[in-house]
Amino acid sequence: MGFLSNQMSLQDFQDHQLKTLKVLCKERVQQPNNQITFTVPGVPLNPFTVTLIPLSFTAIVDQDKVFNTWQLQVTAADASGSATSIITYREDAVVCSLDLTQWPGQVVVQKHDVEFRIIGEPVAVGQQITINFVINYCLIVAKEVLLEVNGAIQFC
Repeated sequence: MGFLSNQMSLQDFQDHQLKTLKVLCKERVQQPNNQITFTVPGVPLNPFTVTLIPLSFTAIVDQDKVFNTWQLQVTAADASGSATSIITYREDAVVCSLDLTQWPGQVVVQKHDVEFRIIGEPVAVGQQITINFVINYCLIVAKEVLLEVNGAIQFC
């Protein structure tokens, strides 16, 4: 159903302020050469496998850098069973091309297409297991801004 000419007139339009996000930084991030070591309850039997799952992240924005801290779930499994650990991992800073703190407003950091990929074989020395991995994701840093639009008043 469309609008009829008698449904709206210029006095039906007024200024409205809408809150929206303005993207300040969009980066495709690849962080190679990451390494973590974690302890398991017993010495793993060969062959054993390790899985790495990101659970959550926190981000701190400081000028042109984004510092990420990840909560990771690491599971080692062998013929005798499996052991799971939660590990906090601090990633190298991601540099954006502008100062992200120069505008007022709430900073919003989002990531999508997150991939943690284990590189090579895990190495076990006693109860310590070391894995090397790469982190890939798209990073978006945005600020809340007010946008003024001229729109019609709803008539229903």
